[in-house]
Amino acid sequence: MTQKKNDNRVTRREKSERNMNRAVLLLTAGLVAEWYLLMADRYYARGTISQVVGWYDYLGVMRWAALAVLAAGVVMMTLRGGKPWVKKLGGLLTGCGAFFTFTSVAMRHYFPVSVTVLCVMVPVLLLLGIIYLFYQAEFSVQATELAMALGAVILLGRSGSAAVKVCAALAVCGIAALLICTAAAKKNGGALRLGGETVQVFAPKADYRLSLGVPVLCLAAVAAAYYAVPAGAFYATWALAIVAFVLAVYYTIKLM
Repeated sequence: MTQKKNDNRVTRREKSERNMNRAVLLLTAGLVAEWYLLMADRYYARGTISQVVGWYDYLGVMRWAALAVLAAGVVMMTLRGGKPWVKKLGGLLTGCGAFFTFTSVAMRHYFPVSVTVLCVMVPVLLLLGIIYLFYQAEFSVQATELAMALGAVILLGRSGSAAVKVCAALAVCGIAALLICTAAAKKNGGALRLGGETVQVFAPKADYRLSLGVPVLCLAAVAAAYYAVPAGAFYATWALAIVAFVLAVYYTIKLM
């Protein structure tokens, strides 16, 4: 019994150290990405005419260069019998290539609003990554749903354009998909079947009241923001923010 407890402690310590190393890498990558986007915001979205033209030409070249890096990374990751460091380098190249390809295309074709959106998205994704590494799976899913709902509500409160409505519809689809997956996991003891394999997503004895209630609240908030602008968007934003804060406190206490 004592040996089993010691093994469990070692396993938890190794997992904690591994997650800490991943969090440091994630934080470093997020800071570099945000710095890059802030430079784009300063010299592209709000720059002089010559700066805007220069950045536009640069992004045209960068998208193809980044796409080549992305392809090289995917090849390195999928090589059979490849060495571990080759696969890790491939993962790094894939991530960098995907980021610069996506941002280059978005900033070039949806100027200047895409720059502002990307500057907000990176810290949000960084925060969600930290939550995924250190918190329970339930909170990771709920935080993702709240982030999508908050983004949709804020955009609907500021504009009723077709592009904003499309973004809100995508957020609703994402929240609904997570709700369906959560309901399916509840029926299977917290597991989901993906590609013929069973993946344990939640703990077998997880409490699904919050996991099912939060996405329903998110969908209601988006609906209120859509049909009752601007008052609905204002109150929905505050309601979602308060729920996010309460959940963060609740799950932090559960970790202690």
